[in-house]
Amino acid sequence: MTDRDHPDASRHPQAQLPPREEDEAGLWRHLEDDQPREEPRDDDGAPTPQLTQSQVKRLTTPMIGMIITMGVLSLVLAGLWMLNPEPDITYSRDEDVAEAADWAASVTEYAPIAPQVPDEWSANYARWETRAEHGVDVWEVGYTTEAVSFVGFAQTDEPNPAWVNEETRQARVTGTATVEGFTFETREEGDRLYYVLDGEDNTVDGTTIIIGGDAGTEEFETAVEAIVEAIGVEVSE
Repeated sequence: MTDRDHPDASRHPQAQLPPREEDEAGLWRHLEDDQPREEPRDDDGAPTPQLTQSQVKRLTTPMIGMIITMGVLSLVLAGLWMLNPEPDITYSRDEDVAEAADWAASVTEYAPIAPQVPDEWSANYARWETRAEHGVDVWEVGYTTEAVSFVGFAQTDEPNPAWVNEETRQARVTGTATVEGFTFETREEGDRLYYVLDGEDNTVDGTTIIIGGDAGTEEFETAVEAIVEAIGVEVSE
């Protein structure tokens, strides 16, 4: 009689054992699952905190939102700037020479020069200064001309050779020039020309006046004439 004919064969089928290798591998996997996992530790031996995926998401979501908000804001500001560009206007400084001269007159013993120059010129500065290194108090004004050149002057009643040389940048003496009866010593250095009126030759108020700049001949002569005409003239006049 075969096993199939045995009355208990259908009730008790013979169990099929897995191969030994598979059984051992499965056993080892089971044993590894039962082993406690060792937590990562830092160099000091302290456990390293581990973040879950949900914790990472909660931490990064606000940062991503902030970056998106900043990007949108930058685009809005850029759009507004493009819609409202800065006007194409060149700023030029223009001091009120007459007002500054009126103030300087309160501390000087002479009338500070406030020349009537062309309207197209602008005054870069108009100031009363003390040159402590030379012991000289100076009234000085500088202009930007219509041709965008420079011409200015300095006036004092207490000059000395060191101050004159500094104002003229050690320029060499080239001769003399007479303007409205005043004799100026002329000096040149590069593209700069200087007219020096010594106090002894100033028959109006005895001040020494130095005029200098890189303006062209016509504009320079215009400045010299305007300055000479203003010598000794009170601002209030």
